[in-house]
Amino acid sequence: MSYRLYALYRRTERIKQWFSSRFTPVGKHFLLIVCIAILFGIEIQSTMIYQIFAIASSLLFLAFLSSLRFRANLKMRRILPETCIAGRELKYTVYIENRSRKNIKSVLYREHTIEQLPTWQEFSSSREEGEEKRNIFDRKMAYYRWLWLLRWSSRIESCDQELPELVAGKILKMEITLMPLKRGTVHFCGQILTGIDPLGLCKHQIQYENPQNLLILPKLYPVPKLFFPGSRKYHLGGIIAAQNRGDSNEFLSLREYSHGDPIKHIDWKSTARVGKTIVKQYRDEYFSRYGLILDCFTPKTYSNVFEQAVSVAASIMMTQDGEDSVLDLFFVGSDCLTASIGRGLADRQRILEILASVTTCQDKSFVEMTSLVKSFSALLSGIVLILIDLDEQRNDLIKYLAGNKIPMKVIVIVENREDFAIKKKKIAVETPMREIDLENLEEQIALL
Repeated sequence: MSYRLYALYRRTERIKQWFSSRFTPVGKHFLLIVCIAILFGIEIQSTMIYQIFAIASSLLFLAFLSSLRFRANLKMRRILPETCIAGRELKYTVYIENRSRKNIKSVLYREHTIEQLPTWQEFSSSREEGEEKRNIFDRKMAYYRWLWLLRWSSRIESCDQELPELVAGKILKMEITLMPLKRGTVHFCGQILTGIDPLGLCKHQIQYENPQNLLILPKLYPVPKLFFPGSRKYHLGGIIAAQNRGDSNEFLSLREYSHGDPIKHIDWKSTARVGKTIVKQYRDEYFSRYGLILDCFTPKTYSNVFEQAVSVAASIMMTQDGEDSVLDLFFVGSDCLTASIGRGLADRQRILEILASVTTCQDKSFVEMTSLVKSFSALLSGIVLILIDLDEQRNDLIKYLAGNKIPMKVIVIVENREDFAIKKKKIAVETPMREIDLENLEEQIALL
């Protein structure tokens, strides 16, 4: 892949952004007319196209000078939530104070977000999904790959929104609408106010610095609550780390105080009655603890299958009962990681924030996940396994869970039904699996 092509696409994208910030759609058409007039109106003695060039260029020049008159002395404050959910429209309030002496009309408001263009390493190493089906010219030029990377890098859709008249000395309360596209963190640099000249051809923008971050959580789907035939298992102390719930609340008996017993367990009424320090004894807890395994192993940096798997994991986690059970999330990134919710442990919001930042694992094998699950398998009453591919290593984990009689539900996100059928037949998986197609994911995931 030629670096010159990458540099050309990058420079072209910067030029497109500059033109979009300086000219309206009508103004761009005028620019096109000027270019065509220059091309076909060079011979002024045999054609009159040069007159069109003169008129169009004069209008553009006057519009440009007129747009420079736009000034605004404003103070803005946005009430932006810390998080939002991908695919759900985000609405928040912005307060705009006009500190100038005159009213301001016909102003467009837009959030200024940092949009990083793809790096050379990403452009050269990534492959567009379905790129192998394109013709040889498109594969060599890789322009569609560039457009695909641009779409992947865009996490939020922000467009110009027209403001009502800003009255001098008054504060305007305005509701702003954004559309989060993908999970991850979006950095807002500030706001951009755009003034348009009276001819409607040119823009003039004023930027206001107001940095703030927004975390976009994974997209959620309606998922039924999952049930397992497994029994509850013993957990020492009922997970004492759950401080806001404390130890088990199931009273067992009274006994004499022993050194090391918690003071909060002392029964003061019994102590006063018998003249000895008496403490209450509680029964250690038995409860259900489930594992949610997220398959992060793919050689692709950007994978639509992985993104949907994250959404499915988040959806399942949000629907499960956290009062009488614990749900452990297993995934492998730079390290082998687990996170737990339920019974006073981390709340669902915290786990969603973790899922919003999880990335694919390209430098490890699925054996790492198998080892992680094996170390926790004795504590688990059931497991939900979300896979994005099927191979021998993944099948080994399925066989291990089935051999140890651990109840499980295997969900496979299928991108290509024909390729998956070949892999399934070759590997000969014996455990029933729920196959979810990307095209009908929302409908099929609701039938789990």
